[in-house]
Amino acid sequence: MREPSNVLMLGPGLNVRGGVSGVERLLLNALPEEVHATHIATMVEGGKWTKAVTFAQSVAKLTIELRQHPDVVHIHFASGASNFRKIILARMALARGVSVIMHAHGGNYQKHWASMPPAARSITLNTLQRVQRLVVLGEGWKTFFESIGVPKHRIVVLPNPVVLPESVPERSLGGKVRFVYFGMITRRKGVFDLMDAIAKLSPECRARVEFVLAGNGEVPQLRAVAANLGIQDVVEIREWVDPAERDRLLAGAHGFVLPSHTEGLPMSLLEAMAWGLPPICTPVGSIPEYVVNNANGLLIPPGDIAQLTAAIERLVSQETDRVQMGRLARATVEPLCVKQYSDRMCAVYRSVANGHGRRAVAR
Repeated sequence: MREPSNVLMLGPGLNVRGGVSGVERLLLNALPEEVHATHIATMVEGGKWTKAVTFAQSVAKLTIELRQHPDVVHIHFASGASNFRKIILARMALARGVSVIMHAHGGNYQKHWASMPPAARSITLNTLQRVQRLVVLGEGWKTFFESIGVPKHRIVVLPNPVVLPESVPERSLGGKVRFVYFGMITRRKGVFDLMDAIAKLSPECRARVEFVLAGNGEVPQLRAVAANLGIQDVVEIREWVDPAERDRLLAGAHGFVLPSHTEGLPMSLLEAMAWGLPPICTPVGSIPEYVVNNANGLLIPPGDIAQLTAAIERLVSQETDRVQMGRLARATVEPLCVKQYSDRMCAVYRSVANGHGRRAVAR
């Protein structure tokens, strides 16, 4: 079976801040030279008019590209408006007889599915049943999509990729303990819960901790909450940082915190684990498939402020455990390196190119 030479990828613009764009960039950079991939942006940051124009342009570009008969159309989608946009694009490609891979991201899809009007749900399911492959981030998501009627043999579990630093710094003991967070600043991500948890730290622990949170969204509101709680002396809240600054902060940190209420498989978590940081996170989405409580990190229930506070205190006080968890975290994500991810995605491409879409892909 020959390598597909012409892959058309549709998803958020490559400069959009977020995990899906990060996955797209990593994959596009890692694909072998013989695979020619064209990316079409279906969404960019901006107002409703900007997003509407971008989507209209993506429809026009897809129409033109389909005339060239690409081997595979690879569509990244999530919940909400993303789902509706991508269903339209997928049906356009299917109507032209092109093999389509839908790639599910984000943690809100189950809630989105439950809230869909019956007609929209019917069209969405019909499309997901017809595409040649549905890529999901973990076994839990595979179970969900099977439960709504997507054929089992068409679903491929492929966790997000990560770039592994060549070396992880030896982290000093006995000094300040820095925790980092990267991502959207929203209540869904649990960062407001984190402010409450920090406010409840013991004086001994608070004297030893620092927190750096970087992202986009409700940044002014989070800063106001930190000020009202009187914790701004140990919390630094920043805007979105570029990859170089992110890596600098990860290298200088001792732990990672992500108390989300919903997730898919967050890129920020995998990046932190790749840098040898033990995570404090919640057992939502595919996170429990990679974070084992008390082994390579700590899992706490979403919204449980007391347990979040206790988890922070534990990683600060039990330094040997913290270092060992970090080492196991790094080992856990090593199989997710981007080279292996590219190889596995190319295997998915090969399986559907040129009419081979009914053949199952082995995990």
